[in-house]
Amino acid sequence: MSMENKALRKGKFKAFLKDVFSPYFSKEARTHKTSTFEVVEPYPITAYIVLILAIVFVLAIIATDIDLIQFFSNLDNMWRIISELINPNFSFLPRMWEPLIETIQLSVGGTLIGSLFAIPVAIFSSSNIVKKSIIYNPIRFIMSLIRTIPVLVYAAMLMFIVGMGAMAGLIALSIFTFTIVSKMLYEIIETVDMLPYEAIESTGANKLQAIRTAVLPQVLGNYLSIVLYNFEINLRSATIIGFVGAGGIGLLLSDRISWRQYEDVGMILLVLFAVIILVESLSRYLRKKLA
Repeated sequence: MSMENKALRKGKFKAFLKDVFSPYFSKEARTHKTSTFEVVEPYPITAYIVLILAIVFVLAIIATDIDLIQFFSNLDNMWRIISELINPNFSFLPRMWEPLIETIQLSVGGTLIGSLFAIPVAIFSSSNIVKKSIIYNPIRFIMSLIRTIPVLVYAAMLMFIVGMGAMAGLIALSIFTFTIVSKMLYEIIETVDMLPYEAIESTGANKLQAIRTAVLPQVLGNYLSIVLYNFEINLRSATIIGFVGAGGIGLLLSDRISWRQYEDVGMILLVLFAVIILVESLSRYLRKKLA
């Protein structure tokens, strides 16, 4: 490289640094003038944000006692595992069908059971239907407590009650679905037009008849959309709960990881990815039809 090219690149680099940092020190660099007016850019804070994030990152590493030297020294192992994952073992495919079907069954069953039980709880949690806060506030509080426990913890606890297998996973997914759908549904119910409900009640109909006639038609489309969305989440959760022995393909995935059979793991992940994409596409199509 000639001296002229080096000098040219050095000059361009200095100009770049000046453009980046001069607005922090000079108002003139942030002022743009035209023949009729001038505009002053706001004071830039990007560098300060980057500096703060860098400090937080360093403090987090110190607080968690992460050994970066060990991390970078093990990068060869990471690349080896990745290379095995992206070369899936297609001969392992026949062993996957049964646990994959069980995973889908768990997702469907947990979604249906939880979403059905969520309907009455959502109604009793709605302030525009149940006027007394002494009723709906405790229900909301209890549901919030139940919702704070992850589905994996539910599956692990239920194994001590019903034993290992699909039953623990089914109940865990049902509880998870129940808490999520009930919250989202009562929030939707509280936004409905209550004039039809009050008009039907004024004719002598009881609350159940008024809800069935005036409220449910307004929320049915949104309710089904929520159920479909929750099914997508449950399909992923059904894979995770298998790691604690709650059935499904997650149990097979945990076994293959334990035996360091990363080609088999890659095949499982590939099939899961294809199934989840298919389910999401179908769910998205159905939600658009319900909208």
